[in-house]
Amino acid sequence: MDDAVAPASAALTTGPIWKRPVSRRAVLGTAAAGATAAALAVLWKGGELSAILDRARDLTHGYQGALNSERVRVAHLLRRVGFSATPGELDRYLAMGTAGATKTLVDYQQISNAALEAALPAVDPSGGRGVATVGAMQAWWLQRMVQTVRPLEEKMTLFWHGLLTSGLDKAGPAQMFAQNQLFRKMAMSNFDDLLKAVSKDPAMMIYLDTETNRKGKPNENYARELMELFTTGIGHYSEDDVRESARAFTGWTLQGTAQRRLATDSVFVRRLHDDGLKTFMGRTGNLTGDDIVDILVPLRATAERLSARLFSFFAYPNPEPEIVHHLADTFQRNRYNAGAVVREIFAMDAFYSDKAYRALVKSPAELVAQILKATGADAKGYIAAATAMAPMGQLLFYPPNVAGWPGGSSWINSSTLLTRINLANGATQRVRASLPADSLDKLISTLVDGNVSPTTKDGLHAYAAAHAGEQASLLFMVLATPEFQLN
Repeated sequence: MDDAVAPASAALTTGPIWKRPVSRRAVLGTAAAGATAAALAVLWKGGELSAILDRARDLTHGYQGALNSERVRVAHLLRRVGFSATPGELDRYLAMGTAGATKTLVDYQQISNAALEAALPAVDPSGGRGVATVGAMQAWWLQRMVQTVRPLEEKMTLFWHGLLTSGLDKAGPAQMFAQNQLFRKMAMSNFDDLLKAVSKDPAMMIYLDTETNRKGKPNENYARELMELFTTGIGHYSEDDVRESARAFTGWTLQGTAQRRLATDSVFVRRLHDDGLKTFMGRTGNLTGDDIVDILVPLRATAERLSARLFSFFAYPNPEPEIVHHLADTFQRNRYNAGAVVREIFAMDAFYSDKAYRALVKSPAELVAQILKATGADAKGYIAAATAMAPMGQLLFYPPNVAGWPGGSSWINSSTLLTRINLANGATQRVRASLPADSLDKLISTLVDGNVSPTTKDGLHAYAAAHAGEQASLLFMVLATPEFQLN
């Protein structure tokens, strides 16, 4: 998921957003829609969306070196490691300092999440793909993102969901729910161990057809995607490798229920396995799927590809070769441990460089979780927010295809932006969090590090002057800024 901000030359739309044929009243849903829409038009003026987003992270607006501030560094860390923070959470981590906060966030296994587990609603994923079942699963995960005291655990679960993809368009809810918990359990594990578990995971087996991969009738879907998308990438394997890998993965099938969509266990059936000699990437033997993983994961191409994906997810897109090489060395030196790479990313100067600041567009999951943190949410709020993610382009448990979400600047266009703003409006109408009563500047400081362009600052202060004391409305306006769309 490459969350880059497109350069101004890469147009996301053909004209100014507010010249689109859309009812502003329908978007805002309030009696003051006209005045609010006019204020939003000021915030988003400047033509094409890509140019507006470029302005929102333009370091010439006075926040070059913003990450030299300890407060901004910790806020940046919390946005990237997890899903931002409430003012109280930010103060708590700030008291630890950047180094202490990083250690606490990364070594999260030592922190109990019992309070969250007790607060989460029970979810029964056996009810099919209906709105009630799927919506409950999505709301459950959103609540985890917002309320967890182990935010990196949820962020890594989201990362794996977008890389080792499966989806409800083929797998059943029970299987996707179980896979989600597998990703959480193994979020920072050795990559070979995770791939071996995923290869036998019922959701993946259904999604990429290894459940029908039989001796004499091999199915190549998983074997191909394992190399093309999950490990080495294109150019590092042959079609013969795909065929031989498919043979190696034969023999696994679903177990435990007559209803295929409810099966959450797999079993190896020896008579279905092709136990003949296979030659894969120069190695010959009676290879199994685990053997294929053991050959692929140590390869330098795998180390560099996964390292680049992790860095792009947490820091900025298209990392320099020296960064990729350094992280790949870390991966190989630590027995292919993904957690070691993540820990190293957060220790690098590049993570706190000007290039990293606001270099990513918030995915819908990140945006929604951060809005819910800022406003507070009850059970209905989580369900409504989960539903709103579909028109934003990211429906949890439903990646668009095996390549996952493209991310980056594709998250924002004239349609998805209106949905993002509409969600912020709805959430602030139901605000449950305690809002600062002193000034707009406090909201700007809390939500966007106090760093906004002159255009945004002028627009917000003009709106505040006309809406004094309307804290929920002011909160909405800050959540609707171009700056808040960036991570």
